[in-house]
Amino acid sequence: MKIRFFIQGGLIFVISLFLTSFFNKTFTYKISSENISALQILHQMIDSIENIQTLKIKLIALERIQDKYLKAISITKISYSKPKKLYFINPEKKIEILYIEDENDNKALVKHPSLPFSIYLDPNGSVMKKNQHYTIHELGFQYIARTIQVALSKEKEKYLNYLHFLGIHEKNGKPCYTLMYESSNFDFFTYTVVARETVVSIARKFNINEYIIRDKNNLYNHFGFLKKGTTLLLPKMYCKKAFIYIDKSTMLPVSINLYDDKGLLESYDYENVQKNIPIKDEEFSKNYKEYNF
Repeated sequence: MKIRFFIQGGLIFVISLFLTSFFNKTFTYKISSENISALQILHQMIDSIENIQTLKIKLIALERIQDKYLKAISITKISYSKPKKLYFINPEKKIEILYIEDENDNKALVKHPSLPFSIYLDPNGSVMKKNQHYTIHELGFQYIARTIQVALSKEKEKYLNYLHFLGIHEKNGKPCYTLMYESSNFDFFTYTVVARETVVSIARKFNINEYIIRDKNNLYNHFGFLKKGTTLLLPKMYCKKAFIYIDKSTMLPVSINLYDDKGLLESYDYENVQKNIPIKDEEFSKNYKEYNF
């Protein structure tokens, strides 16, 4: 039985491409009669993300999977108070996911229309991860803030010459600070796998895009340890080109578009963002009246 989840989303590593440049060189522009630096924009975005206690969001995702594009629309509710709680639904595909940190062996409860009953699955396992760029753990904006810390520690001047501030543009009906990253040196290098490495661990080691590794090395269905001594082609940079739009009023991402050597890799649009609204505990229960677990 083949199950396709269409989770599509999460945190997006592309923020790291912009961040390091800001922390090594300050760009100041005149915006709406105000002088503001890109560094200040990023600081405000980080602050806004770190102040999120609860989040409800609609995500429109477009991801390239083996040269085909899969589109998905989902709604997610997240409570970040310990333990972290998450509810996800793809209304079109009638897929529901409920996850509560440190419960049920950290597995997610999944309702899929092809199954007669709900089952618990590992969010990082082959069933839920297959044909996805990210997992449910990367949904929302918190992963962006964590990625920023990685960028600060690992990539100080790598993208300095490739970042451009494009001013304020309207995106999805909102005025946004617009940033573009474009590299003329996007290429691949050969890497030899050492013991107990996975695609995920290698991506984190070099702060590069996990799905580009899978795509370049035909590792779409490989989620365990790679064979020691295997040679892989890894991207030298996280992407070739990227656009990010940051809401001028909320300082949260509105849209992210990421490109590799083949073209558009992934696109995420965030709509109906509701930050720090009351969410009842019962909304993270499988017995909640609006759910179908």
